[in-house]
Amino acid sequence: MPPLEPRKISRDLAAVLDASAVRELHAEIEPLVSEATTLLTLNAEAVERLGTQAVQLFVATARALEMNGGRLAIVNTTPTFREAYADLGLLAELDARSLVNAEKDTDG
Repeated sequence: MPPLEPRKISRDLAAVLDASAVRELHAEIEPLVSEATTLLTLNAEAVERLGTQAVQLFVATARALEMNGGRLAIVNTTPTFREAYADLGLLAELDARSLVNAEKDTDG
């Protein structure tokens, strides 16, 4: 069986990322982690509420993608999105996921 082609995937995030939304998002993202996804970009411009479980999902997804040679980028973050990461002491983690950093890593 030939290897899967590397690919770039973009997804828009919902306005509310609470526990039930995270379950649905996890079901959507999980298959992408094991595929040959080189860059998964999540557009956060609509996010108005972000729970701890969502942040945990994004951190775990980023690490899983990196283990498979991929990368997670989170773009267009709202102040609410950034505050959720800051409250958990993970703002540097979020900043590492910026599209600029992702493009540097992907393009050389």
